[in-house]
Amino acid sequence: MLHRVLLALALAGAAAVVLTGCGAQNPTGQVSVTVSPNAADHAYQVKVYLPNGEPSARQQVYPGDTADFAGVPLGKVTVRAGDLCAERATVEADRVARVTLTTVGC
Repeated sequence: MLHRVLLALALAGAAAVVLTGCGAQNPTGQVSVTVSPNAADHAYQVKVYLPNGEPSARQQVYPGDTADFAGVPLGKVTVRAGDLCAERATVEADRVARVTLTTVGC
C-alpha cells in the first residue's frame, strides 16, 4: 500500500515539473533605448508598451544616454517618451532590440 502511494506521489511530482515548464526557456528579452542627443535638455520618461497597450517597463533617460530594459516579453513593442517620436521594435530571446528616439521623422 505504501509503495503505491509513494509511486503515485513520484508520478504526480514528475508531471508537475513537466507541466510547469521547469527548465524551459525564459520568454523575455531586452530592449536598448537611446534618446537622441538633439532632444530637449531634460530627462525623458521612456516607456516600453506591449501590443495590448500595457506598459512593460519605464526608466528616466537624458538626451544622448541609453537605457537597457531587461525582462521585456517577447514580441512587438512600442517605445515612447514625451514628445519624441514613438518607435516600434520586435523583442526576441537571443538578441537585443535597439531603438533610438528622436524629435524628427514622426
